Amino acid sequence: MKLAIVEDEVILAMALTLLLEDWGHQVIGTADTEAGALALVEAARPDAVLMDIRLGRKDSGLHAARQIRGSSGVPIVFCTAYADSGPVQAEVRSIENAHLVGKPVDEERLEGLLRDIEGRRREAASSSFVSSVVHTLQTASNDP
Repeated sequence: MKLAIVEDEVILAMALTLLLEDWGHQVIGTADTEAGALALVEAARPDAVLMDIRLGRKDSGLHAARQIRGSSGVPIVFCTAYADSGPVQAEVRSIENAHLVGKPVDEERLEGLLRDIEGRRREAASSSFVSSVVHTLQTASNDP
């Protein structure tokens, strides 16, 4: 799966990259700001985004996620030290197709979430393919 990482701590971004690549994923880029996150998602079209909630320079992963939602339904997995906070949980729930993992990163939970996201992505692609084939067959059978 193609993944983007939005994390302002360089060492953590590198550690996540190594972990995800060990699991067989492709990290297609990293960003450390809201603007960088938007540009990365638009340019690289990842299958999912791993995003910190608090980014440096007063940027917010939550704000970036809402902006991304304006143009993409890409799943977002928030990785944050504030995962147990009620207000943070409520904010994440308010964003469609968003998930929450605590820091330090709970590897089992993250791996399970990514497997679920990949499964749903494959189901959607398969369903889309079947619909396309059915449409093509129907169109062909209606031709004189």
